[in-house]
Amino acid sequence: MKLSLSPLQSGGLLAAVLLLSLSLRSSAQIAGGTPPPANPTALAWDADMKEYHAKLGDPKAEVFFLVTNTSPAEVVVNSVHTSCGCTTAHLPPMPWKLAPGADGRIDVSIDLTGKTGLIIKTVTVASTAGAKELQIRVFIPDPQVARMENMQLAQGDRQAVFKDSCVRCHVTPGVNKRGAELFHAVCGVCHEAVHRASMVPDLHHLNHPTSADHWRIWITSGKPDSLMPAFSQSMGGPLTDEQIESLVDYLVKANPSMDANGTPASH
Repeated sequence: MKLSLSPLQSGGLLAAVLLLSLSLRSSAQIAGGTPPPANPTALAWDADMKEYHAKLGDPKAEVFFLVTNTSPAEVVVNSVHTSCGCTTAHLPPMPWKLAPGADGRIDVSIDLTGKTGLIIKTVTVASTAGAKELQIRVFIPDPQVARMENMQLAQGDRQAVFKDSCVRCHVTPGVNKRGAELFHAVCGVCHEAVHRASMVPDLHHLNHPTSADHWRIWITSGKPDSLMPAFSQSMGGPLTDEQIESLVDYLVKANPSMDANGTPASH
């Protein structure tokens, strides 16, 4: 027997089928743990963008981002991708689960080798709350420009090389060193630089006689009205008397005294 339904009955049946389908789908999602729709506001970040102003010689830029789960549900971070190979993100193992109210941190490191000027890197965080792009802007000084600025600073204060950010290059490398090792760590920064300033002498090719007293006076007191600072601790420098004597001994042996013609002064 063929069953015949009126249009009204057909429409009611179709609605019932759709309702049942949606009900079954919802039940399956709950039973299978299907995540709720993305909620971009669930994670509150301390900033969308961070800046890093590098100093001359900085090997890398390091910043961090703080995040808080402000939603009433758990948020799971499934992946983090950086914009290039020189940028690395450090965070807990995946999947990283943030309970309601929990805080977290992502540390980002950027290799600055061979880079100058402004560089922009990104870190993309994919989670059950959605995707979030974090940006890092790094300002890297040009070595030649920074060098000129440092020279101008030293002309106004020759002891400036032992202060502030200059300590990293002109003081720290010489800590606890003696003799040749101390010379190359501290003195060589200026006197053996690839782009040595014209007013900085090449100590291996002097055209005037030298002696232990000559070296001792120059290292201890420097030269007023020049770029040569006083290295003695008694005059605001970083070296002890013992370190200065070790330099004197090294220089006497490594740089024999020469006369104006460039021949050994003893001849």
